[in-house]
Amino acid sequence: MITKRDVIADAADKCMKELYSLAQPAITWEDFIKENKEFIKKEKEYYKLPEENRISYREFMGPRPYEFYYLPQEVFKEVVDSYIYAYEIDEHKNLLDTIDLLKKYCNDPIVEKWIEGDEEDPGHKGYEHPDNLEKELIKYIHDNMSQDGCQDEENESIDLQNLFFKFLDMAGKFYNSHWWLNSFNATVYLGASPNSNKEAVIENWKKYRNQDIEIDESKYNEEDYD
Repeated sequence: MITKRDVIADAADKCMKELYSLAQPAITWEDFIKENKEFIKKEKEYYKLPEENRISYREFMGPRPYEFYYLPQEVFKEVVDSYIYAYEIDEHKNLLDTIDLLKKYCNDPIVEKWIEGDEEDPGHKGYEHPDNLEKELIKYIHDNMSQDGCQDEENESIDLQNLFFKFLDMAGKFYNSHWWLNSFNATVYLGASPNSNKEAVIENWKKYRNQDIEIDESKYNEEDYD
């Protein structure tokens, strides 16, 4: 049976494949994995060396494989966001948007209103802004509680309003944990995704692989990066 974890892993794998299909110099995700495996083998050799004779990690290992491949940050983010949307990884986004909308509506509500017409102007649907949440609470308390201690009632209405927004904030924080989103982002952002520092990539090829490479930025100006 397929699980949510399987879906996230599939999304991350396909996302990385697409990222490297757009990276420069050209390399497939499969070939990159081979490079990464060779890097890991070399890393094991490094840690087998006696500590007293061991040179620095960077000096021995050089850059990590992903530091040899370039992809602009804006392209990277666009690709990653497309997978988050397509796989519905950010499953609470709609709920969080609703919470934000509710907060705005309570501060500045708007409702439909039928405006009666006359012989010159036919009736039509319009809109009006009723009192916001604070004023509505004050009205409610004045209408439904004793009229004694009006200031206390007003303070209580403000307390109720603050409590309402506090609960909205608590709900937002709870559903903003984004466990699956964090898991996906950890793979693509903190994993072996291409480098967005073009100058560093060019320098790495020159210094560590003795090759002069060119990066064509125009590739990323075309629609859908075809």
